[in-house]
Amino acid sequence: MAARSLEFRGRFCAVLCAVLCAAAPAGLFASGYEFDGVGARNVARGGAVIADAADWTAIYWNPANLTALAGRESGLELRAGGMTAKDSNSLNVPGLGNPFDKTTKSSGFLFGAAGVAVPTGRDSALAAGFYTPLMQGSKFKDDAVNPPGSLFLKRLNYRSYTLLGVGNISYAEKLTETVSAALGLDLIYGRFNSRAITDYAALPPNPANPGDVEKVKLDGSGYGLEGVFGVKYAYRPDLSFGAVFRTGSKFLIKGDARAVSYTGLFPDEEADFHILLKHPATSGAGAAWQAGKDLKLSCDFTQTWWRGFSNEITYSRPGVMLVNAPDSFDWKNSYKFRAGALWSYGEKTDLLFGYAFDTPAIDKGSIDFATAVDVPMHRFSAAVSRKFGALQATLGALAGYGTRKEDTVKYGLGGWYVMSEARYNF
Repeated sequence: MAARSLEFRGRFCAVLCAVLCAAAPAGLFASGYEFDGVGARNVARGGAVIADAADWTAIYWNPANLTALAGRESGLELRAGGMTAKDSNSLNVPGLGNPFDKTTKSSGFLFGAAGVAVPTGRDSALAAGFYTPLMQGSKFKDDAVNPPGSLFLKRLNYRSYTLLGVGNISYAEKLTETVSAALGLDLIYGRFNSRAITDYAALPPNPANPGDVEKVKLDGSGYGLEGVFGVKYAYRPDLSFGAVFRTGSKFLIKGDARAVSYTGLFPDEEADFHILLKHPATSGAGAAWQAGKDLKLSCDFTQTWWRGFSNEITYSRPGVMLVNAPDSFDWKNSYKFRAGALWSYGEKTDLLFGYAFDTPAIDKGSIDFATAVDVPMHRFSAAVSRKFGALQATLGALAGYGTRKEDTVKYGLGGWYVMSEARYNF
């Protein structure tokens, strides 16, 4: 009985605190943290701007577009919204079944970006900026209904906060009258904080051993670097093509872990931990066509190289509650198609519309609340943008949804956000 108890508790804590936490920087969004992009004006076009983002947001889309800057400008973007994940199998604990029946989990998120772009000559430009692909909190709280193992699992209360920030500096230059190229460098910062409280009762009931309440906390962060390469080809005045490649980065997320048994059934545990985070490489190509005096159409195709992503976590002093967890992922590369339209409604007002579709990255064995409900996603976006002298303001919204079925389990993901952007020419 004691051996089975230790095995159950160790495996359960490993699943919750290693899988949930280690996957957090890459979970909760379809195709991991490959988010919708930078700048409300360009996101509203479905993000189909690899060949056309000639503004401060080019640090993300394609820095080669900086050679087409109209002048010096700065920009600020904010967006906020919510999302809901549905899993008909609830939280699956490998080897222990499904002790919970909560099938819906909701969370909110906040994104931000800022940057500045400056021409450094007739044929060159420099830009720098910061954006947050992921800034989100998540929680799972439920009473257990299906007691597995040798201890009766009564309830779980899990909370986490995850942040991914990217700072960029880019330089672009015209090589010929029709070809521009650019180089950039990204500094990546990752951080997460989590808390899992698990309540057990003895099985069979034993007045001398009422059970246990365990609390496990993790807090970690790390830095990485990646390169950015871009090229743009102006085939005709009304038709251009672009391509971008980000190298990705591997770096360690390091932090402190602490586990407490409130009834003293086990001694407290403290340890350092580390996770090797694979920030995936991405590549993309696109085209932009001035279809009419007031209408511009664009489309992009991008790929995120998720293959080889790992959720392995290692503790400096593993114990009963802090248990090393091996990699359990077998992710594949994901693809995204984007299309957008810009309609100039007068000299000062633009209307923008977009659509994007992306494929999931997570393997079917890893999909549930413990990692992410990753599904094929459809996203629809729109915005209105207006100039007020040297200031251009944009207000828009995006909504997305997707479903997936593996065996008899149904997964769903839906969300929305409002977005705003201000650009100032100085």
